[in-house]
Amino acid sequence: MSYTFWHAGVLVGSSDLDQFSTYPGQRGGIFHPTPHGAVIFPRLTGLLSVAHAMQQRLEAKGRATDALPQQEISELLEGTSAGEKMRDLGRMLVDVEVRAPDGTLAEVAALAFSDLQELQRLTREMGLDCAETLAELPPEAPRYIVSATFRSGASRPPGPEHGRTPWRRHWSRDN
Repeated sequence: MSYTFWHAGVLVGSSDLDQFSTYPGQRGGIFHPTPHGAVIFPRLTGLLSVAHAMQQRLEAKGRATDALPQQEISELLEGTSAGEKMRDLGRMLVDVEVRAPDGTLAEVAALAFSDLQELQRLTREMGLDCAETLAELPPEAPRYIVSATFRSGASRPPGPEHGRTPWRRHWSRDN
């Protein structure tokens, strides 16, 4: 039973959201885009790359990223290509609706789409330990994933108590 994802009233894809997290209400899964979804997907993803680019820019200026004045945040968002991408990403994501398998509108608190090829590139660039694991993904591994955090009491996929597979930190055919 798939959840469907709609952007501005147009179906962009689906996911079973069959992977759960220890974070209440958070579920993830393989994202299966429609042809239209595949076209707009680059505008729905990229948050990690944008955040990394912004952090690098701040570090290059010798600025701490944990306590920036509002003026510097505004300059970063308004005056950089990473800021432009962040604003575009926000404009796109605000128009995404998630519908439960029964067709009802799901109340989503947070939503993130990821392209595993982008994650492979980014983890290599950042020198993260998981870069090796991501580099070993087989060619048949899914390319797109989605994570949704549902609001408390909102429509949610069943959790582990209903026989769903636990969230795995790696890709396998069992996911």
